[in-house]
Parts: sequence; structure tokens; C-alpha cells
Amino acid sequence: LTHSLTHSLTHSLTHSLTYSLTHSLTHSLTYSLTHSLTHSLTYSLTHSLTHSLTHSLTHSLTHSLTHSLTHSLTHSLTHSLTHSLTHSLTHSLTHSLTHSLTYSLTHSLTRSFIHSLTHAITHLLSHTH
Repeated sequence: LTHSLTHSLTHSLTHSLTYSLTHSLTHSLTYSLTHSLTHSLTYSLTHSLTHSLTHSLTHSLTHSLTHSLTHSLTHSLTHSLTHSLTHSLTHSLTHSLTHSLTYSLTHSLTRSFIHSLTHAITHLLSHTH
């Protein structure tokens, strides 16, 4: 009877502690990995997308404005206006896109990583018991 009771209590405590620790570690690990990956990817993607979009828009606007202003204004004035607009638009677009893309990507990646990691860890844990 003592052996049976000891075995039963040991098994029950082991199972309970394993579940508790696994749940705690899973949550902590998921949060840590998600936070790290989200931060890294958000920064990288935002920087890349912002640079690419800003460059593309600036190039198009510069080309279009230069072409149209050249016909009505002197070359010097056209160059000055184009440079000023390019600088102003680049600054405004970079600031606006960085903020918007950072928020959107952070939100989306956080939800996606938490879901994926939780599913993967739960799947792994269910096969180890």
C-alpha cells in the first residue's frame, strides 16, 4: 500500500510540476522569441520598404516635375524646386511610412509568431508525454 501510494503521489507531482514548468517556460520562451524576431524583422523590413518606396516616389516625382517645369521655367529654377521638393517629400514620406509600417508590421508579426510558436510548442509537448 505504501509503495503504491508513494508511486501514485510521485507520478502525480511529477506530471503536475512538468505541466506547470512547461507552461511557464513556453509562455516565457514564446514571448521572448516573438519580441526579438518581431523587433528585428520590423526594423529591417520597415527600413528596406521605406527606402525603396521613398526612392521610387522621389524618382518619379523628380522626373515628372523636372519635365513639366523645364518647359515653363528656367533650368536654374527647375533644379532648385526639384531639389527642394525631393528633399521635403523624402523627409515627409520616410517619417510617415516608417511610423505606419512599423505599427502595421509589429502588430501583424506579433500575432503571427505567437500563434505559430504556441502551436509548434504545444504540438511538441503533446508528443513528449
